[in-house]
Amino acid sequence: MALRGEEMNKKGQMHTIEALLALMLMISVVAFAARSAPGETQVESSVDTQLLLYGEDVLSILDMADRNHKSWLYDLVNGTYNCADFECVWEHTNLTAKKGVFYKLELLNATKETAVVFQTCSPYGNPPANAVTATRLVTLVNPQVDVHEVRLTLWYV
Repeated sequence: MALRGEEMNKKGQMHTIEALLALMLMISVVAFAARSAPGETQVESSVDTQLLLYGEDVLSILDMADRNHKSWLYDLVNGTYNCADFECVWEHTNLTAKKGVFYKLELLNATKETAVVFQTCSPYGNPPANAVTATRLVTLVNPQVDVHEVRLTLWYV
């Protein structure tokens, strides 16, 4: 009879091992499913990417040199143009408030130890937390070199 007790003990150990393996498998499946769920919708992510590309394109076009080897952004930072001029340029793009795209333009002096905002164009108020920002550096060469950062923050409503 002792032999029969050992057989029962081995079967009990196998059932315990099988139960533990099944439990580990179920936990793994639940953990995998929880990790693979998207944190945000794909549509929101693609809109953010598209807005960032639009912002970089706008800054690139405005940074193209004219006959005097200066760009529109250079004149904006230098003070030749102002926010009202930028609003006129913005209205000629396809990214208008009528289509649900809003912007905030900030000009920062990055030469100083702490970047100082010296001009802000924000006709639509402050952007929400999920807004995207495209940046461009503009260098003014006067007697000294001043580096400015142009930040174009875009959001879609």
